[in-house]
Amino acid sequence: MPIKQSKWFKLAPYLFISPFFIHFAVFSLYPTLYGFWLSLYQGVSKLTFAGFKNYSLVMNDDVFWKSMWNGLKATGGSVFIILPIALMVALLINQPFIEKKKGWFATFFFTPNITSAVAVAIIFGFIFNRSFGILNTVLAFVGIDPIGWLENPRWTLPSLILLLTWRYLGINILYFLAGLQNIPKELTEAAKIDGANAVQRLWSVTLPLLRPIMTFIVFQAIIGSFTMFAEPFVLAGPGQSGPEQSLLFPTMYIYQQAFRLQNFGYSSAVGYVFTVILLIVGIIQIRMFQEKK
Repeated sequence: MPIKQSKWFKLAPYLFISPFFIHFAVFSLYPTLYGFWLSLYQGVSKLTFAGFKNYSLVMNDDVFWKSMWNGLKATGGSVFIILPIALMVALLINQPFIEKKKGWFATFFFTPNITSAVAVAIIFGFIFNRSFGILNTVLAFVGIDPIGWLENPRWTLPSLILLLTWRYLGINILYFLAGLQNIPKELTEAAKIDGANAVQRLWSVTLPLLRPIMTFIVFQAIIGSFTMFAEPFVLAGPGQSGPEQSLLFPTMYIYQQAFRLQNFGYSSAVGYVFTVILLIVGIIQIRMFQEKK
């Protein structure tokens, strides 16, 4: 004879999963909808409905596009400098003669990633200091005049990329290393038997099989470059954007509009335009790396 289930017994599964949906509704869905509603208004102390005027202003805002351009340049540095170095180091660590020391190398390279971004930026701020920075001190030994790393717009982005290389090289090495360890050794051995040299094996076997992990890594690099905040914020100084706004990034611009100028409506519009652009870029990037059937 079947046991009659009570009403509360039937509701039990929904009660157990409800914390997630409550958290999502309060901390994700509501802020998203409220932010869009706020983007339709203008004003500081008194909000006035403006429709999509804020979005029109964003599309013609030179400062916003300057921040996007800075994000694009940082993305280029991440994708074409940091990631190739990370791949080469991962290929080296993946060699059989380092098999027993992989754990040590993984710990060594991962340590910078768990360091506070603010602390890293402060330390590198001292390193890049024109007067007493260790970088200019080293350059002085070889007869090179001091460089204003954070004062000259020509050098601010290279300085930031150097910081990002130290901070994020290790985590990308681990990503690549994880992908390399999932490649069957039989495939590379078969290619070697067929007469393929190291470069041919890398190009024809290793890189195609790394496509899924490379899609993830490149996507992370793009998102991380455009959404940087702590590093450029500390290097430029609170409330600053660097010389000629060379250290201004979209997230910093959103912060400035919202919390310095109290222009919350325009800040929300900037955030939504920025999100849509990143979404489009992400879709294009995923399609580019998508395996051809």
